[in-house]
Amino acid sequence: MSSRHHWKTITVSIVAFALLIGFWPGQASSADLQPTAKIKKAYVDTQWGQIHYRYTVGPKNAPVLVLLHQTSSDSQMFEKVMARLGKNYSRIIAPDFPGYSESFPIEKNMGIPFYADVFMEALNNLGVKKFHLVGHHTGGFIALDMKVRYPKHIKTLNIVGVLYGTEAEKEPIRKICTEQNNLTVPVADGSHLLRGWKQLEQYGAGKTTLEHHQREAMVHLRAWKGGALAFTAALDYDFIKNFDKVKGPLMIMSSKTDVLYPYFEPAKKARPDAEAVIVDGWDYEFDVDPDGCAKAIHGFVQKHK
Repeated sequence: MSSRHHWKTITVSIVAFALLIGFWPGQASSADLQPTAKIKKAYVDTQWGQIHYRYTVGPKNAPVLVLLHQTSSDSQMFEKVMARLGKNYSRIIAPDFPGYSESFPIEKNMGIPFYADVFMEALNNLGVKKFHLVGHHTGGFIALDMKVRYPKHIKTLNIVGVLYGTEAEKEPIRKICTEQNNLTVPVADGSHLLRGWKQLEQYGAGKTTLEHHQREAMVHLRAWKGGALAFTAALDYDFIKNFDKVKGPLMIMSSKTDVLYPYFEPAKKARPDAEAVIVDGWDYEFDVDPDGCAKAIHGFVQKHK
């Protein structure tokens, strides 16, 4: 056999093997981040009530990704990123908190571990045993608690908007949240509707699109009770203690205009092992910069799948 023919045979074999890997059923050859995945909605039962969630379905043998929204958004905030990532995951699941959207209501502060337990039971009832986890703002508190208390189920943890601060350092955020909660309590003349609309401008909604501002305002006003309870639970949670000790692959993300960005650098210093990523978008990173968020999340998952 000639040397030329020998190398031609090897080259053909390599190409064939690459194609075999790339197109083998249930495997994603590379990250296709075009926003074409179909998003569906459903309910799952828990002992406390039904959880409403959005989801995508992709390659059977691919990993599962779970997304936890911020207060006072709901799972719709993830749709652009879900559309981009859905083809690369067997499932992406984005549940709505108790007290939000069509999930069951709550009437008192149950604490962050309660939300964590609800979501773990919901995922278990959906047949999800191991998954990659992303939490945004309040969702990040819940995601952190899930990882600390249920470490064997969670492969990677990604927190978008970290509140790494002492009680004194968290006071400005507590003040904002308390004022927000009080201003959106329904009143007979409907003036709370305009107040809720205006409140979101301080988080950057006024700099996005009118359609996005409208969507967020509707969710914000509807979750006036559930949002207040989630805020209180998050601010009462010992984030520093649990963030410092959580084990496993860790990523933190933020935009430089996020209300929690002042806590980003302290979190980086506390956990130099964590990957730190800056994206765009005020407090609405997933809507404003879905390409940057999708790329960062998927890249991190691929390193630790």
